[in-house]
Amino acid sequence: MWDDLEQIAWHRLEHNYGTASDVPGWLRDCAGDDAERAAAALDDFDTAVYHQGGWICPAAPAALPYLVDLAAGRAVHHRPVIVRLIARFIDEAALVDRKNVDPAWPAAVEREVPRLTVLLDDPEPAVRRETTWLLSRDGLPQQAVTAAIRRRWQVEDDRVTCWDLIAAFGALLERDRGAGDIRALLHALLDDADVQTGLAAVHALAGTDPDVPLTRTPQLLAAIRDPGVEAWRSSAWRGASVVDGTGRLLQHDPVVATGFALAIGRGPDRAERLAGLQRAAALLAQWRTLPPALHDFLVERLADDDAEVRFRAAFLLACVPSPAAADALAALSADTAVRDSPEGVTVGDAAVWALARLGDARCVPLIRQRLAGSRLGFAPNGLFYTTPVGSCGGFWLPAVDEALTPLAAHAASLVPAVRVGSSHALCRLLGAWGAVAAPAVPQLVPLLDRRDLQVTAAETLGGIGPAAADAAADLRRHASTPAAAWAHWRVTADPALALDALTGVTHPHDLRRLGDLGPLAAGEADRLRGLSRSHNDWVRNEAAYAHYRVTADPALAVAVLTELAGRLGGRPPPPCSAEPAVGEGPGGRYRVRRRGSVSFDRGGRRLSSQNPYTRRSVSSPSSTYRAKSCSPAALSRSSARSLTDQQRCTSSIQAVSRPRSAHHPDTRSSVQCSSPSAA
Repeated sequence: MWDDLEQIAWHRLEHNYGTASDVPGWLRDCAGDDAERAAAALDDFDTAVYHQGGWICPAAPAALPYLVDLAAGRAVHHRPVIVRLIARFIDEAALVDRKNVDPAWPAAVEREVPRLTVLLDDPEPAVRRETTWLLSRDGLPQQAVTAAIRRRWQVEDDRVTCWDLIAAFGALLERDRGAGDIRALLHALLDDADVQTGLAAVHALAGTDPDVPLTRTPQLLAAIRDPGVEAWRSSAWRGASVVDGTGRLLQHDPVVATGFALAIGRGPDRAERLAGLQRAAALLAQWRTLPPALHDFLVERLADDDAEVRFRAAFLLACVPSPAAADALAALSADTAVRDSPEGVTVGDAAVWALARLGDARCVPLIRQRLAGSRLGFAPNGLFYTTPVGSCGGFWLPAVDEALTPLAAHAASLVPAVRVGSSHALCRLLGAWGAVAAPAVPQLVPLLDRRDLQVTAAETLGGIGPAAADAAADLRRHASTPAAAWAHWRVTADPALALDALTGVTHPHDLRRLGDLGPLAAGEADRLRGLSRSHNDWVRNEAAYAHYRVTADPALAVAVLTELAGRLGGRPPPPCSAEPAVGEGPGGRYRVRRRGSVSFDRGGRRLSSQNPYTRRSVSSPSSTYRAKSCSPAALSRSSARSLTDQQRCTSSIQAVSRPRSAHHPDTRSSVQCSSPSAA
């Protein structure tokens, strides 16, 4: 087979970076004796042919037989990694739209199934473990895969591989819930003498019976505290995440999940305590509630002897601000211990952010020092990524503008310390603070001449408003840029340049600026109606919202934005209705209500939900939270970002029919965030 490798017309095939002429060289290097060179070739192949997924390119079916051959023994090094790569291709093909899968892929996989199942008998346990994960992917013949897994289960003698086979049984059971013999086997293993085998069985059954873990919490705690839990690090399914993954099994019941988080979070082992904080973060991300027991636990951890534990506790108390924790946070704000990260972030940085979230004046001198010094202590830019609700991708401090915008009441004493430099985030911060940031205008005007900062600087000057009048001439000079023309209107109240620059725009950001003009841009109403039917959803979103803002007619906006909100996340739209906010008449604020789920009301920046905490004994006093408390600066950044798209779309819906004066730019028609200290 390898003699014919160059006979394939690779130059006619395609991968993520062009023609696939380089694939044969990578495949041969993967088979070589040089481990470092093989690793580099495998990485190059992965980057070009798989990359980040999204499609199965034409080069993948042609390369698949060679990948299987490498996994089966042709490769001297990295065979488990190759098996995992094959599995990722198979997984992706089952997830993406069929039109994004090369037509040759299904037949190529079908031909390789016999050789893939044989990998279960490989002499190397790591290869067998990865194969259990591979064979559990959608897109493979269920009958052949199940038979192979059953056969291997009868003879497997490696302990960790047995756990991975149990995980594979669980995945197969999820696809064939009528497989009674598999279910019976897993139930029999629940009480196995090996507590880790019992843990594996609980995980395997959780997919089809999520209540099984809830009835076995003591068993789960015993398993993760057993020294044998370290062996999971070699698992292809759980790896080092077995403790956190076990906590996730309980998350649909916040009371049980909280008890689990507290139990491991107060353990003697550092890894357990960190895992407890990880579970606490996930609970806060999903349920948006801080019950007293969890609050007390976080305050306790502020005094932990481990810097990372202290940092995470302070971080979470910033996510859900608690006045009762203010004194402890103030004491911690001077903690210079560096957390487990390469950025040099300190425990004190998290404590200062938590005080800022509370609006506690004790943070002001500390923040002034950071703004004037060489180390901000906050991220230079925000992070935007999506994760499932209820997960926490990391304890990363927010960007400086996200963190400090709520401190508007103290802005007058902070602005003189700001050194904008080339920071987009500091520009945004000044714009968010508004007129009080006028002393920084001389720093902003030169940035209008920098292509990389021009738009941000203009938006900042527009945010400062009439107090930035000294910048009017410079903004006029750049009025061909829509952002600068918009800022000129904001500064001077003269809409002429803005109307000229924004008439005919189609970019979503510019459509938002056009909407800011309100009735002054009424002549654009018909064009905005047309753009609300665009193939680009962001254009539709902004055009529909702008149409409402220039016409005061909510009908089009409510229809379009409700449709878009319902389609977010690839899920079918839930039952929705646009209705006047409570206490408002036909001209009042509108909101979209997802019946039985969540409702948003921009007027109060609230997000309410059917929160299990409100129905259980550990409930907090309130089940409604201001939307700012669900932002990246409030709830662990990962889960917050999972709502970013939905909030952007629904924020437009919620703002419909807000009373405003569109003729004067000081009455901003874009939605402003309320202070977290009021949340």
